[in-house]
Amino acid sequence: MAEHVSLLDVSARDGLQDEPCVVASGDKLEVAQALLAAGVAEIEITSFVHPRWVPQLADADVLVPQLPHGPHYSALVMNARGYERACAAFTGHAPGTWTLVFVASASPRHNQSNNNRSIEQTLEIFDALAARARHDGVTLHGAIACSFVSPYAGEPIDPALVAQIARRYERGGCTLITLADTVGRADPYGVARRVDEIAAVTRVPLSLHLHDSHGYALANVYAGLTGGVRRFEGALAGLGGCPFAPGSPGNLDLERLNRFIIDCGFETGIEPAALTCASERIRAALRTAQPIPERTTTATAHE
Repeated sequence: MAEHVSLLDVSARDGLQDEPCVVASGDKLEVAQALLAAGVAEIEITSFVHPRWVPQLADADVLVPQLPHGPHYSALVMNARGYERACAAFTGHAPGTWTLVFVASASPRHNQSNNNRSIEQTLEIFDALAARARHDGVTLHGAIACSFVSPYAGEPIDPALVAQIARRYERGGCTLITLADTVGRADPYGVARRVDEIAAVTRVPLSLHLHDSHGYALANVYAGLTGGVRRFEGALAGLGGCPFAPGSPGNLDLERLNRFIIDCGFETGIEPAALTCASERIRAALRTAQPIPERTTTATAHE
């Protein structure tokens, strides 16, 4: 029997957050249903941040209670207010069927842009949220944006800082740590090295979130597989990017990712033809989406 690799769809969150339009909640629900029909077991559905910064996800509070049951959902939170909103929205979903994700960046400049605070200040917020999550029985995942390459020329990523954030997540009780190539410029050697470094300092399973600026994303997936990673993230139609990271490209296309994992001899439980239907559904939703005003330049939000 082939070994299983888990794939997380991030279309509704990281895929839509950088689009110059707002997709209707009903369309998002239909995309989630299409993903469920394709066998996608994990969906990152939204982010609980201030709608002023990410208007594409302003419907988080009304979207989550309407989601079809079946997949495991996750949503990003950045502070106490987001945590409280998320917990309230997921009230109708059974414990263990949803997870909250916290993001800090290994790029000091990106973290300041994304979170409007220093890395240490961001991790102090994480510590407080993690204590609440442990008390409330809420599962937390930790994501490290810019784990490999900074969006800013002349700003190297310190491997020791990535390891420090990972250990902080482990101490906080995170059950998964995602290493994100936010700007899509990591190479397979760098990915393999970073995976080995982080696996050496934490027992928490690792996931890879890859963008595809230089065309290395699938090679980076292979490097991750070789290093023992068994969970990867992608978006339908390769949508997405980070509005707070200069030069951030779209996410790794979920269809390409699924085919590649299967061709490598693993199984994902996702039916390729049905996944194509889900991609067509999100493209149709984008064609009828409503435009939004030009994004403000002073913002905080995401990976």
